[in-house]
Amino acid sequence: MAIKVGDKVKFLNATGGGVVRSIIDSRLVSVAIEGGFEIPVQASELLVIDPVDAGSRFFHESFDVPDIPQSSDPGGVSLSSSDGPEDLPRNVISSRRSEELFLVFVPHDQKWLITGNLDVFLVNNTSYDVLYNLFRKADDGSWSGVDYGSQGAGTRLLMATIHRDDLPLWTEGAIQFLFHREKCKQVPPPFHAEFSITGKKFYSEQNYRDSVYVAGKGMVVKIATVSADPEEKKSGLTGKASSVKETKNSDDFIQRHKTGEREAVVDLHIHELVDDPAGFEKVEILEFQKNYFIRCLESAIASGFLKVTFIHGVGNGVLRDVVMDILKKQEGIEVFDAPMQKYGVGALEVQIRHNQ
Repeated sequence: MAIKVGDKVKFLNATGGGVVRSIIDSRLVSVAIEGGFEIPVQASELLVIDPVDAGSRFFHESFDVPDIPQSSDPGGVSLSSSDGPEDLPRNVISSRRSEELFLVFVPHDQKWLITGNLDVFLVNNTSYDVLYNLFRKADDGSWSGVDYGSQGAGTRLLMATIHRDDLPLWTEGAIQFLFHREKCKQVPPPFHAEFSITGKKFYSEQNYRDSVYVAGKGMVVKIATVSADPEEKKSGLTGKASSVKETKNSDDFIQRHKTGEREAVVDLHIHELVDDPAGFEKVEILEFQKNYFIRCLESAIASGFLKVTFIHGVGNGVLRDVVMDILKKQEGIEVFDAPMQKYGVGALEVQIRHNQ
């Protein structure tokens, strides 16, 4: 049964209960309890006391909380994927530095992140309304449509709630977007990108991080960065490697990797960092890459940079794990998978929030 504002509910894992005051998101509701307090509770830990249900007499309790009427406003929506997009928090929209779209996988169980069902959100952190089209790639190479529709600017949409056994159906696919708003200097071209997410990422807790886009921890996969500047799409990483090696004596370490206003791209492949890596042992290569990453990160923070993309490659995943171990200890930053259409699946985007 869907939970609605005004429902009387009983706690399954504790004594007592109360009345649902508001729907926080697809997993959490705010429950008013005795004494006038409101607490957030996972919907999965609540039992709706339905007076119409014949079995409810076994669970009925009286709670000293005033009833509130059923409402047709947004606070009275039920927990289902048909409720439509929800507005992103105002502070997220007001602090937006770039136009971006994400897929976010949010575990229902926030204590045991690698078990149980997950919600799949499409986050549109842009100033454009979008038409989206999502395809799934089958083992035989064919494509099947998963979902399509429209989504307003600055919103998140619950696309599906999936069982963990169904994750392989969401790890490889393609997504398309068309963009619209009343006025823009240039018309953004249609977007199309295929994506591939390593299945084992869903079973490592370090890949689930607190995000401003959803409540709780989730795995955030960046799908697209929208730009109306055609020259930006052409720039890519052209000429970056030579510029890195020619400016080794720069006093400001991150400046050698600068690609835009307060932004940088750092390729951590060893052949991009040294002229002749042939004499390095594997353990020396990893240590060199780790130290280089730390120097770049510290320099970017100190120099007021807002975004740094670190290209770690695919390989055996060791360098990525080292980088993630360092990043998760940092405060004031957010980490995303970098846009797949530009970097593939071997790069991380670090957004330095406190420099905003």
